[in-house]
Amino acid sequence: MIIDKEAKLFGKINIIDALIVIAVIALVAFGAYQLRSGRGLIGGESREFILTFFTEEIEDWAVEGIRTGDNVFDHLTGLYLGTVESIRIDDSIVWNADQYGNTVRSTKEGFSSMEVRVRVTGTTREHGVYIAGNRYGIGMNRPIRAGGNAVFTRISGLREAGQ
Repeated sequence: MIIDKEAKLFGKINIIDALIVIAVIALVAFGAYQLRSGRGLIGGESREFILTFFTEEIEDWAVEGIRTGDNVFDHLTGLYLGTVESIRIDDSIVWNADQYGNTVRSTKEGFSSMEVRVRVTGTTREHGVYIAGNRYGIGMNRPIRAGGNAVFTRISGLREAGQ
């Protein structure tokens, strides 16, 4: 008999254990195939992108510490993202109520808004770019570290490098 009363295959191996071993081997083989094909575990070819981070209000002294060419890291995960491609600095953006209760845009002295474009390498899927398995998509809030500063930002742009 192939399977006996104790659910052992050929009287030696438990059938459940055998199925688990087969499933693990299949998963390892699939992962190895994905990595060897160059698509990564998420799928897609790795390409270079420009990921734009924006902050509406950052102290001026912190802006001065970030420069083109600085390494950029995800402050939450410590993941290296890429290098600063360009920086655009403008007046800070602060929203307040006026005397009539309307929300109006104004600025705050000693603060600026900042847009940081970072060259990253990742793979794309429907909802953004994946860098080492972490998703980065437009509208996501992400604190980043660059030039020794931690900055709370929102991802405001994503495009393929060279476009």
